[in-house]
Amino acid sequence: MRGAERKAFRSRSTAVAAGLLALGVLAGCSSESPAPLTKPPYTVESVRLGLVSPGDLGEGATEIKDNGHSSHVVYTPPNSIPTCPYVQRSENVEVQVEPAVEPVGGNPTGRTIVAPELVGASSLPVVTQGAVVFQNSSLVEDTMNTVLAEATKCPATFSVLGGPPTVVGDYKVGTRSVEINGWEGFAQHLVHTSPAEVNPDTYDDLVTVVVRKANAILYVGYAQIKSVGKRADSDEKVKALMKTTLARLG
Repeated sequence: MRGAERKAFRSRSTAVAAGLLALGVLAGCSSESPAPLTKPPYTVESVRLGLVSPGDLGEGATEIKDNGHSSHVVYTPPNSIPTCPYVQRSENVEVQVEPAVEPVGGNPTGRTIVAPELVGASSLPVVTQGAVVFQNSSLVEDTMNTVLAEATKCPATFSVLGGPPTVVGDYKVGTRSVEINGWEGFAQHLVHTSPAEVNPDTYDDLVTVVVRKANAILYVGYAQIKSVGKRADSDEKVKALMKTTLARLG
């Protein structure tokens, strides 16, 4: 190969290498997570960007606002933060436990429910969610401490003996700490089994996550109906879902 040809070949090789490097840089940029849609301090409007939407669950999901208690078999105020779901229905709990805490000095987003559009068998969960935004850190700390104190009192097991058939049965509860995208709090896993004469085929698999970051407290309840014998996996699914949704909040 002559000197001029070698020089031209090296030039072409350098150009190709530079092009490949540029493509690699572009590919790396495109694979990064999208920029957050907002950042602290949060407002009621901005924190709603991190809530679960029908699009997060998939085809067949819809969203409704929880305006009242007329359709609830287990009622807590729409602006409250959950601590121990269903415990208010139990007759054998020995320690007084509040099922939810109504925050003082906060601005709530209100409660929304994202669920399948059609009632019946579905692979989609029912997500119940909301958040409260505060003006200063002391109010956030006080409220989160109150929520944690009540959640800690939630018994490991309890029973509901009377009421609608959908809530009668045995409840097992487990709680662990969580950290997701800088949001810190706890996840409470509740499994409800009905008496055999009422419903021998399925059980309720519910995980409630309550997390705090900066000046906001956010909660998500993720409920599935599982066939008896199938593994409970709401804990894994809600964590994956919240990694996606909370990434929208910087």
